[in-house]
Formats: sequence, structure tokens, C-alpha cells
Amino acid sequence: MEYVKIIGAYIAAAIVTVVLASAFFTQRIIAAQTAIGIEYTPAQQSETYLMNFVGLAPSYGLMLAIALLIGFVVAYGVKQILRPLAPIAYPVAGAAAVLTVIFLIETIMAKGGAGAIGGARDALGLALQGLAGAVGGTVFALLTRRKA
Repeated sequence: MEYVKIIGAYIAAAIVTVVLASAFFTQRIIAAQTAIGIEYTPAQQSETYLMNFVGLAPSYGLMLAIALLIGFVVAYGVKQILRPLAPIAYPVAGAAAVLTVIFLIETIMAKGGAGAIGGARDALGLALQGLAGAVGGTVFALLTRRKA
């Protein structure tokens, strides 16, 4: 029964991370385009969010989900060894997982170019992607927390 709880928490964390990463990605792109004079109606913004989520979820979302799985397994081990870090292990693992995926995508795909992840081309965009992972890690931590 414990495994069902862990699997459910992992799925919830992955969904939250992918939704937030997609939303942050989209907002950074819209903000950049607005800065150069492109205007979006509220309907166009909503459509852009939806299209980006649908477009990103299969590839970027799958990569994030795999990275989160690895990160949470590592965090579990770290929590056992470094008990004072236990409360932040999963949020840190989530952020690290997302940032690692972006690093790998940039290293493999962009090779000195403008950046394959448009919403993470600047420090704020990168921080927001990390935040998406940290929130996902927090969701996992909260849903797997043992009752005292």
C-alpha cells in the first residue's frame, strides 16, 4: 500500500512540475515578445499556454519525469545519510533534476546556439524552471510524509 502512495505522489509531482515548467516557459516567451512590441490578447495568451503545454508535455515532460524519478531516488538516499537535510531533500532534488535536464538539452541540442529551451535563456527563466522542479519536489515530500 505504501508503494501506491509513493507512485501517486510521484505522478502528482511530475504533473505539477511539467505544468509549472510549461507555464513559466510560456510566460517568459510572451514577456520577451511583448518587450519587442508583439501584443497578445487574453485569448491568444491562453491558447499559447495550452499549445505549449501540449507541445512540451510529450518530450520535455517525459524528460522531466525521468529526471524527477532519478532525483527523488537520490534524495531518499541522501535523507538517510544527512538527516538534517531531510526536509529539503525532495525540493532540492526536484530543482536539480529540472536544471540538469535543461543543461543536458542545451549541451546536446544547442551547442553554442541561442538555447533550445526558450523560456530558460536568461537567469529568471532558468530560476523559474528550477522553481517548477522545487515545487514538484515539495508536492512529493508532502504527499509521502509519514504521519506521526
